[in-house]
Amino acid sequence: MSQATTKKEPLLKRMQTKEFWALKGDPVIWLIVLLLAIISIVSVFSASSFLANSRGISKIDCFFEQLKYVVIGLAFLIVCYLVPAKWYRTLSFPIFGLSLILLVLLQFMGVTLNGAVRGIRIGSHTLQVFEIAKVGLVLYLARVWEAVDINTFKRYFLLILLPIIVVCGLIIMNSFSTAMLVALLAILILFVIGIKPWYLWATIGGGIVVLVLLFGIYKTMDPNKPDSEKSSIEKIFNRFGTAEGRVKDFIGGGRMERSGDTVDLTQEQLDEMRQSENAKIAISEGGIFGKGPGKSTQRYSLSMAFSDFIYAFIVEEYGLLGGIFVLLLYIWFLNRGIELSTKCNTEFGGITVVGLTLLIVAQAMLHILVNVRLIPITGHTLPLISHGGSAYIVLCGAFGIILSLSRTQIEQTGKKLQGKTAKNA
Repeated sequence: MSQATTKKEPLLKRMQTKEFWALKGDPVIWLIVLLLAIISIVSVFSASSFLANSRGISKIDCFFEQLKYVVIGLAFLIVCYLVPAKWYRTLSFPIFGLSLILLVLLQFMGVTLNGAVRGIRIGSHTLQVFEIAKVGLVLYLARVWEAVDINTFKRYFLLILLPIIVVCGLIIMNSFSTAMLVALLAILILFVIGIKPWYLWATIGGGIVVLVLLFGIYKTMDPNKPDSEKSSIEKIFNRFGTAEGRVKDFIGGGRMERSGDTVDLTQEQLDEMRQSENAKIAISEGGIFGKGPGKSTQRYSLSMAFSDFIYAFIVEEYGLLGGIFVLLLYIWFLNRGIELSTKCNTEFGGITVVGLTLLIVAQAMLHILVNVRLIPITGHTLPLISHGGSAYIVLCGAFGIILSLSRTQIEQTGKKLQGKTAKNA
């Protein structure tokens, strides 16, 4: 059968072949995904004491719940991996449009989780909209950069900067730290793709000015005003108080609670301070080799040990060596992602791979830096390790997209080599 005939075969027929289901793509990334999944199952099971007690269930139930999310996540990863790379180019704008619709719906249908509105309730599950928006923005930036010649600031503003502003603006009403992460991700992508330097500096400078102005407006408002009496404009600043409290506590070295200076803080902020202190204790007690699997003591007081502070928990049980191993996995993934992006045959593929890689690694680094008390609390989970849910599944999908593009790059490289060999024969 000729190569041209093979290309015309229906997808359903090709799915019935062993070659279609053979795992290809970057083997290192497959290995990293597997290792992260194993670490997730083991760590969440051990760290779920507080979660189990709060729900009135056993740790075995928590284990099977996390196992379920890991299995679903890996299944979704394989589905995204099997989707032809060219489909992501076609679907990039619709996915981004869907993410904008979900962000708008979040303002009206969102459910509160840990003091903030982050998801939309679908049956008994909660859809984490922010994760979809992150992936959607990466796909959009990759597609628009490939499709349009951004040769004027007007085009840059309308096609790139304005969509970023809209996404960050919709997110900041419910999660200040997530909006800052998305902004950072966008800046990194713009830098990597080689946008004009003055465009980039104008964007950064303008962003800082806008942020300062927003905080100035926030400080003129009544912090004790009930949410029911706030106008639509005032609701934009709902999370600014949380961000301010986190920064103050970080600058004060966590002394606000110990000094009793907590009169103006919400219960959510007080809980975050206590968790940050417990995370610090967990890391300190872990030492070099850790206490050993299942021997953590802070898991009983560190209520978010299975999610926002799971890295501190890993260090407590597996020590500095365990913490370094997890850190190196993400650094290894960053290296492979950047290397793969340089080998992609299309701009869309290269930008998508590096963008999704930066998304995953940036979130992991923020999580780790928070856990070791180098930056204020952000509330970000550790990708593919923290307790699962729709966020876990979406990030698995991001890995699947990277592996799909990796598979395509390897197949195209192989065809080129076969063509050269045939010519030389």
